[in-house]
Amino acid sequence: MSQPEEDIPRVVAVAWGVAEFPQKGPKRELSHERIVEAAIEIADADGLGAVTMSRVAQSLGFTTMALYRYISTKDELQQLMLDAAISGEDLRTGVTDDWRSGIEAWAQVLLEAYLAHPWALEIPVGVNALVMPNQLRIVDTALRLLRPLAGGADERLAVLLAAAVYVRGFAVSMVEIMRSREAINGATRAMIAEVATPARFPDVAPLLASGAYFGDTVEGADGPVDDDDFRRGLHWLLDGVATAAAADGEPEPVPPRELGPEEALVEAERALEAGVARRKQAEQQVKALYKAEAQLRKDRDAAKEFAKAAQRLR
Repeated sequence: MSQPEEDIPRVVAVAWGVAEFPQKGPKRELSHERIVEAAIEIADADGLGAVTMSRVAQSLGFTTMALYRYISTKDELQQLMLDAAISGEDLRTGVTDDWRSGIEAWAQVLLEAYLAHPWALEIPVGVNALVMPNQLRIVDTALRLLRPLAGGADERLAVLLAAAVYVRGFAVSMVEIMRSREAINGATRAMIAEVATPARFPDVAPLLASGAYFGDTVEGADGPVDDDDFRRGLHWLLDGVATAAAADGEPEPVPPRELGPEEALVEAERALEAGVARRKQAEQQVKALYKAEAQLRKDRDAAKEFAKAAQRLR
């Protein structure tokens, strides 16, 4: 490494697997990955507040001091949990010429990750988080999807930031609505509906009456908040991006780079998957064409028979 390890934040070194651990202790049975995995299980079940070094150690069958050999502080543990929970691998949707559909899929996966681990929204995104492995994968995937977009790298990074802020903000709102739905009881709702009359609050009163204000599931919605709300807002955001990109002209060329063995394998797998998908689509089109031709022959034969019958009637 170009910099001495003492100049690198320990949590970043741990995340990238370059931190040195003491020789003593349960090295073979314990690792920072296993500690983080156990902490995530606790957070998913009981919330972020339930995650303590002692409870994680107890769940793994080790002493608290054994954990401190691998993870120094609770804050360090939370940063590692955040990076592991929002996995960049889940966002690798592949490169597509349609940057909008790619970013929409990217945003949807990111939203689902937040909702699966709502405690992740409580962890501050500090400077160190920006250089963690999964966070860099998230950024790299989005920038790759945005290659067809007009403008340079700065513009693509700005689009990425806007989309990421939108997804996180929407996830926070959804989680808060779900929690308020559980916290506000029926008596409180009835009282609010009585005092917040349409005369006083003409626009919000119908939402109170329907329960939508409290996050109740409405007919046709998939969850406490209709997923269409998320897609609609993202659509408006990307509309603005598309308008600005059209004014910028053609995208700046991305300089080619040599891929490492692992990256080359990933790209080859994506190309193979895309090829298989195109082949299936072509096969379906051929089948549809044969079916249409067969139906056309039947229609022609029927028309000939009808013409013969009509001729005989004359």
